Amino acid sequence: MRFVVRALGWQVRGQLPPQFWRTTLVMWAPKPWQVTLLCATMPVKVMVLQGESEDWEDRGDQSLDHFRRGCTNATTTSALRSDLEYIQRAAHKAKSRITLCAWEPRRRFVHVHAPFKTSPFPDRDVHYMERYFKYFRQTAR
Repeated sequence: MRFVVRALGWQVRGQLPPQFWRTTLVMWAPKPWQVTLLCATMPVKVMVLQGESEDWEDRGDQSLDHFRRGCTNATTTSALRSDLEYIQRAAHKAKSRITLCAWEPRRRFVHVHAPFKTSPFPDRDVHYMERYFKYFRQTAR
């Protein structure tokens, strides 16, 4: 499906790891079609987490269920601190890695960050995600 991304004039920057399992894909995707296309581009089946990010306990349970079925997870983000805190909690509960990715319309890139494990210090994880998404939030204005 990467050819579809390229056919639409976008380039994927970063590498998708060959062992892309037990991961939560956190996406900055302003348009709904971007979520669908990015999920189809991944090397394993991706299930989008349902419900509000505030319900992180339920999302953590959904993640575990997806992992049992051999799938990985995806969620969109507004990149606000509170949203990222809930996403980090759900990923930590499910013992999931986090992979950050964002669509950059100005240069027509899809950035995919290497997965990282959640740490025992959630504030550090959230700060790291905030720093990553800061540029994309600024360019969306």
